[in-house]
Amino acid sequence: MPPSELAAPSPADAVLMFVESVGRRSEAELYLKLFRQLPKESFALIAPGSQVLLRALGSLVEQLRFLHDLGLRAPVVLGLFDPAASAGGAERLAKRLPSVGLEACLHDARDPDLAERLREELYGEKVPVVHFPEDDATGMEQRFARVGEITRGLLTRKLVLLRRQGGLGPKGERRIDLGPGHMLAAHAGGISVINLRTDREALLSGRRLRKEDSELLEQIARLLENPGSSGLVVSVASPLNLLKELFTVKGAGTLIKAGTPIDRHDSYQSVDIGRLRELLESSFGRRIDPQFFERPPLAVYVDAGYRGVAILHTSSVAPFLTKFAVEPVAQGEGIGQDLWQALLRDHPSVFWRARSDNPITGWYMTLCDGMQRTARWQVFWRGVDAARVPDLVAEALARPADFGTEPG
Repeated sequence: MPPSELAAPSPADAVLMFVESVGRRSEAELYLKLFRQLPKESFALIAPGSQVLLRALGSLVEQLRFLHDLGLRAPVVLGLFDPAASAGGAERLAKRLPSVGLEACLHDARDPDLAERLREELYGEKVPVVHFPEDDATGMEQRFARVGEITRGLLTRKLVLLRRQGGLGPKGERRIDLGPGHMLAAHAGGISVINLRTDREALLSGRRLRKEDSELLEQIARLLENPGSSGLVVSVASPLNLLKELFTVKGAGTLIKAGTPIDRHDSYQSVDIGRLRELLESSFGRRIDPQFFERPPLAVYVDAGYRGVAILHTSSVAPFLTKFAVEPVAQGEGIGQDLWQALLRDHPSVFWRARSDNPITGWYMTLCDGMQRTARWQVFWRGVDAARVPDLVAEALARPADFGTEPG
């Protein structure tokens, strides 16, 4: 077919191709499917800082258009950090949106019945722009409380805070060590995921955050502690990385969540075997060996929603991590890190194996003290005396398969 006759990609396909340039297309399609299953008003709420509007307004407008092309719409809230500049910013944003085919509707953040009005406009494919007035005399805590009321009224899934410096914490580090067995993954945009349940105290007491970041984390914590905000997570990111933060597992900013309990079980009797089997088989794409659940575990760590699991067996050297599985979306929420910290608190010495094509081998490399490759397996260990490494490698290679007759 001549080039002139090739069909141009749809707007949605064009956006997915753009996201593919910064992540995996399969991840983008997975998140897009999940976002589209939400009510239109519940996808997200975006709150850019004044410097974003001053220096990156064009980028913000373009990414709002990308979201619109994907069938996703989100209210924009201005003045959360600096109400003095919000009115002018709202006017500039409202003037720029029509240039990309979007219609803006301006609102005062103090307006009554605001959530219902925003819902109607989102279903009408408009972009609500909410701003705190310049004469707003309340502090940031009160403004965050008002934003919390809006998110609860809309049942918002994600609050996205955009600022020029991106996520929280040091930039460019691979991990942040908060204590024995307590490590947070990081990237160029800052800390990847913060679990308030397990990380908040250590981050603040260890002074790993700048004062501005600590204060912001405290505001977010108050918002997420509200009982009505149980389904909400908060992302702090750069406006240039909004799509990457939304549509990739790794993200490009800092995801902050209230935290899900990780339950420990010492046998399968207290575990929902059906849900656990489904999680393992969907994660690995193969059927579990019929005898797998007949082998008594040393410990089973499962998050409350059965979105991630770590299973350990006894061995002559150290606990053997026979299975570690996390649903794709839960990976982006840091469930894997939560599981790892839970098992490491109980078992500082552990070893495990993975096939060479395991997609999370890179993450395993950040967790282990050492690794040995064989033709079929990669064997990892942590907290084990060097003299015992030959024994643990031999034992790992001799372990039975977990998935039918295939390696597992």
